[in-house]
Amino acid sequence: MKTKTILVIDDTPDLQRSIIQFLNMEGYETVGAANGQEALDTLAHTIPDLVITDLLMPVMDGYSFIEHIKADAQLRDIPVVVFSAKPDDDSQDKALALGAVRFIRKPGSIDQILDTVNEIIQP
Repeated sequence: MKTKTILVIDDTPDLQRSIIQFLNMEGYETVGAANGQEALDTLAHTIPDLVITDLLMPVMDGYSFIEHIKADAQLRDIPVVVFSAKPDDDSQDKALALGAVRFIRKPGSIDQILDTVNEIIQP
């Protein structure tokens, strides 16, 4: 069985590294990106089974990233989970309206992330 790949987009290196290490220990392959543009560059050669993205990032934010992949016929079916500290419900509503399948508020727990990932894609 093919190992599932997850793209983790977050501009906080320690947090990104922690999520990646945890998902790797759970048997997932992972790829990291620091912002939406880096993630789009990654998608040119790696198509993940799931994306976990922050919303507030430099260069390209999570909203723009979601808009880009949902507009691309080859990428639009990749499930996107938003993991953000954005405190207001408008952020959640906007992210879900753009095509995200789940919204997890930071700080959230690593178990919450894993449960969401496992619910959407089985390793």
